[in-house]
Amino acid sequence: MSHRRRPAPRRTLTTSIALASIGLGACAISDLASFLGDPFGDISDEVRDLDEGQLESMMGELMLRFRSYLALRDAVPFADIAPDACVLASSDDGVAFTVEADVGCIFGGRVSPASGTLIVTQEQLATNPVPVFRFDLTYVDVIVGDVSVSGTEKITETDDTDGASVRKIDLVQNGRTLKYEFRAGFANEGTLPVFDYTLPSPDGDVFARITNPSTPGGFVAVILTGLDGQLDCEIRNSLWTPERLPRGTCDNGVVFGLPD
Repeated sequence: MSHRRRPAPRRTLTTSIALASIGLGACAISDLASFLGDPFGDISDEVRDLDEGQLESMMGELMLRFRSYLALRDAVPFADIAPDACVLASSDDGVAFTVEADVGCIFGGRVSPASGTLIVTQEQLATNPVPVFRFDLTYVDVIVGDVSVSGTEKITETDDTDGASVRKIDLVQNGRTLKYEFRAGFANEGTLPVFDYTLPSPDGDVFARITNPSTPGGFVAVILTGLDGQLDCEIRNSLWTPERLPRGTCDNGVVFGLPD
């Protein structure tokens, strides 16, 4: 994982889309904005006594979400979405601006196969005290290289130093159904990337935060938070597929993902 600060989607989706600004004075900013320090999901289970099998199941689900999303963003970067030459149609109703783009036109010059349609709608939800933007992406039979995806991705972006990007995923990617929500942002004054999830656990839900690894050979650090406190884990940088369990250790002494 890189320490380089991620550009906000509103600045990188495309230079051809003009943001539609609207005022929502009747809405409290807390109803619209999201910050990394805000609660995210409901914690209803403990984490310190999770065993090998339980951690394997939870980390497998977490890495499926995280790595699948990394693959999607690598295949369809925000910076490349909807250049002028590839826009099939556009509309502006005074509140939101929508473009429909040809995926083959966007990516066909450097990867094969490349096909499908990408529809992007964006609007500004609030301006004060911080700007909040909404982006809806619809993937219609999109294929870019070895990534195939159909469905929707909804992003609410808070443009502030401590602001977060909340993303709702409802996709079928490479034949796998993915439906969940996560939060992304930067801690430590914009230097440390973090990704937050609510993760199903044996008897409820726990909070899971992914960030940079702390040791050589690590892929990511995972901090699980439950009713009984925090469990610090690290996933190794080993070969991974959706069928292969991630490997790692946790500070309660559990080692997970090792072959039988």
